[in-house]
Amino acid sequence: MKIDATRDGGAARLTLTGRLDREWAEHLSHTLDDLLRDGVRSLALDLADVSYISSAATRVIARWQQELAMLRGEIRVTALSPAVRDSLAVLGWTISTDGGTRSGPTSLQLSSWQLRSDLGTSGQYQMSSAGSEDTLYCRLHGRPRDLARAAPGPDGCQVVDLPPGGFGLGLGAIGGGWDECRDRMGELLAVAGCVACFPSDGARLPDYLVADGTAPAQASVASGLTCQGGFSRLVRFSAQPEAGSIPFSELLAVCLEAAGGRAAGVVIAAETAGLCGARLLRSPAGTAVPFEVPAVRDWLAFAPERTYTMTTALIAGVVARTPEPPLADHLLPLEVTERLFGHFHAAVFSYHPLPQRTVELGALARGLFANHELRDVLHLLWDDRGEAGVGESAFVRGVGWISPVTQIG
Repeated sequence: MKIDATRDGGAARLTLTGRLDREWAEHLSHTLDDLLRDGVRSLALDLADVSYISSAATRVIARWQQELAMLRGEIRVTALSPAVRDSLAVLGWTISTDGGTRSGPTSLQLSSWQLRSDLGTSGQYQMSSAGSEDTLYCRLHGRPRDLARAAPGPDGCQVVDLPPGGFGLGLGAIGGGWDECRDRMGELLAVAGCVACFPSDGARLPDYLVADGTAPAQASVASGLTCQGGFSRLVRFSAQPEAGSIPFSELLAVCLEAAGGRAAGVVIAAETAGLCGARLLRSPAGTAVPFEVPAVRDWLAFAPERTYTMTTALIAGVVARTPEPPLADHLLPLEVTERLFGHFHAAVFSYHPLPQRTVELGALARGLFANHELRDVLHLLWDDRGEAGVGESAFVRGVGWISPVTQIG
């Protein structure tokens, strides 16, 4: 990314070139702050040569609009590239950069809550339904087990829509094609139109995109899954005082039972006791991923103990018991005694206590991205090395949205 500034008294023009992602949004904010301190009150942004703009960047622009408005100044966008024009439509902004309207899935109309004391040993659970029999259609993308044998290429990478009424996860990058995304393929998670990704091109911060417009967010996915449909069950959970935390496997077993099927799609917002997860450090484009020790240490970020104690996480994925192909190829063992298999990613935010009441998923997800620092995006794992392993993730309290997966394609 390149930012060129030209001054003319109390006015300045910024010409930006390249990708305006979260890291460069910080640089843009610092540049605008310096200009404001120097007496600039009229700003023009030339985005004609910007190939991508993230939600973090639009938040910077919106904040500086408010700052300058209070000082009777202005900030204008004078030129847009086609890619930025499309991104602003996804983000819900008009071409003049006025604030857009918000949209999202309909709130769940819940029946009364039912306290269940028979579902787990570590947690307390309350169940409710949405008054419907909604189910999920799960689409599978790529062949994740092939990553150890062959590098993904343009033929195996799909551009996937990520609309508000569903979720998706896998190995991918925010963007519209292989050429744009091949060097940034990393952990990806999308929930209710909010997309988080940790680029594997050496970025020090995860990037994100919040779709508030009429067009859905898009990502290039080398392998993963997406689910569309509605949620039919809701579960509230908190740890038993003597347990202190709920193991991920227990929580998922409860969710699977609530769904009443062999496979379930699950979205969870939770306060964490600790996470067990990994993240790709390098894009697999052009090179198969060596999962053997010690070579894998150059490819994966993995801690020898649980990380992110007392943070807030947004988690999504699919859980099943003894799944059959092709779904089985996308799931990993989560716990032996329960015969649970799953694929889950987590977007990790700075700590924020979650509401202990009915909440609409889209509003909660947008609130996390808007008001809290996105710290990481992880592929959650079960470390089965006994006493030498990390074990599994654990949670203090939260809420989960659940539906059976009835179609797979």
